[in-house]
Amino acid sequence: MNEEIIRLEDIVNILNKRWKMILSITVITTLIAGILSFFIIAPKYEASTKLFIGKENSQTQDKNYNNSDIQMYQQLLKTYAGVITTNDLVESAINNADLNVTSEEVLKNLTVTPSANTQILEIKYISKDKALSRDLVDSITNQFIKKSTDLIPNGNVKVIESVKMPEDPVSPNKKLNIAIGFLLGLMVSIGLAFLLEFVDNTFKTKEQVEQILGLPVVGAIPDDFN
Repeated sequence: MNEEIIRLEDIVNILNKRWKMILSITVITTLIAGILSFFIIAPKYEASTKLFIGKENSQTQDKNYNNSDIQMYQQLLKTYAGVITTNDLVESAINNADLNVTSEEVLKNLTVTPSANTQILEIKYISKDKALSRDLVDSITNQFIKKSTDLIPNGNVKVIESVKMPEDPVSPNKKLNIAIGFLLGLMVSIGLAFLLEFVDNTFKTKEQVEQILGLPVVGAIPDDFN
């Protein structure tokens, strides 16, 4: 087809003509995405805990926090986050829990996030081993609480959300992967259908001859002509 302007009718005809190819490619890419998500890609699990940074126990007579207290402890979150991600603390946590993992691997998958405008610090770890992720977060938390009292004696760290055994994997996202596989296959197959149509310069119908050349068709050879 050599027209500069494609009519809606032409688009429909191309899709109808190549529907088997479009369907086949879409089904194949969707199946590949499903197989990868369910059987090939190893699931990963995330364990997490939340800590509250506040006043030490000896200061709890004054239970009210003024603005300077809140700002100070919020600033401490960044310091504490840096302490947790040190190689020494991570190695201590690994050795204390007798875990079969290196500190380098832990630091790659460990996330420590201060919650904005709060005194809450969240520790997360992602691993293919759900038990390892739980045990590691638990050990890191215990080691950090011990370390924090040495660094800042007037600070108090409390666990407000204890770590639990993760049940459902955080990756792969099977539904999302399958949806991406479907859409990718659909787009590729439709694009290929139009490409094949545009590189094919032969006339398929008498209407194409009349439309493109502007000449009437006075006769046609049957498809079964020998």
